[in-house]
Amino acid sequence: VWTYDAPSWFRGASGPIRLGETLYATGKGVVALHVEDGTERFARRGPYTSGLAATDAEPYRSPTLAVTSTGGVYGVNASGGIEIPGTHRGIGSERWHGPPYGKYRPTIDHTPTTDPVAHDGTVYTPVVGTNDIVALNASDGSVRWRVTVEQDDVIAAGFGRPTIRDGTLFVANWPGRVSAFDIEDGTQRWKRDRDDQMQLCTPVTEAGVIVTSRTGVALLDRDDGEPLWERDLDGNATGGTAAVTDDRVLLSDGNDEFHALDLDTGESYWSREFAGESRPVVADGTVYAVEEKATLRAFDVDSGVELFSFEPDQVPLSPPIIGDDRLYVTNRRCVLALGEQS
Repeated sequence: VWTYDAPSWFRGASGPIRLGETLYATGKGVVALHVEDGTERFARRGPYTSGLAATDAEPYRSPTLAVTSTGGVYGVNASGGIEIPGTHRGIGSERWHGPPYGKYRPTIDHTPTTDPVAHDGTVYTPVVGTNDIVALNASDGSVRWRVTVEQDDVIAAGFGRPTIRDGTLFVANWPGRVSAFDIEDGTQRWKRDRDDQMQLCTPVTEAGVIVTSRTGVALLDRDDGEPLWERDLDGNATGGTAAVTDDRVLLSDGNDEFHALDLDTGESYWSREFAGESRPVVADGTVYAVEEKATLRAFDVDSGVELFSFEPDQVPLSPPIIGDDRLYVTNRRCVLALGEQS
């Protein structure tokens, strides 16, 4: 439908977000675009590498966009601030800077950063370069609470993106731990050290908490973390996640298949050939998954029938977001809006 050619400094890979009629994408900065036609509202350079989480924050009229990088956590002005002509920078474009890399715990981890989540005026995120989870005031970046998930100074925890439900934050981390914390004060409600490595994600449903590992997937009880079922997919995943519907779990195994499993039992509905791992997104009976960071594929959730595939000119390709019968994706130098072919 439209293509936005980003400034030369842009290096997009994280999925965009949409607030009203504006689409935001990150990659060594933030770009804000009109949803309808992709024209630029503003572009601001910055050290940002994760996806964005949006929240209202006092005393500002516009939302704050939380984003992380190896330098810490940042609160970015969703209106862009006052542009400094010719610089792709703005006065007031960055509202605050939270805990920086390595401030409290040294580490050997220097990998890209995890997407934060925002809830009720608070930003929750792992702190890069530490084994910690932090809750920050979205207004000024001050620390509301901070907990160390892994006490070993050498281990870099390698967190997945946290999930929040019913006053509890769920988060999984390498090498094999899943934890639940009270969102108000960081009190640990439970933790589980699992035998399978690379716990990568924690989408939470009425049925329980889905966690993925290198080889498979499990459903854990929300109240105590006990496994309700476990499924070995003979996989080799190190960075993917799962998507869930009311009755299904959808994920790639990191080897050669994409799976649809029963949420209550873990039994298979269908599987399709699929190379590598992915971060699928599901909406309106369709699951969208990017294969090998290069090809967007869409499957019918019920049958597994492939509905379409799309290959952009540039890679890597981000997971999509869906709205108004369009898919919005980011890749290395572009942001794209995709629509149904006539």
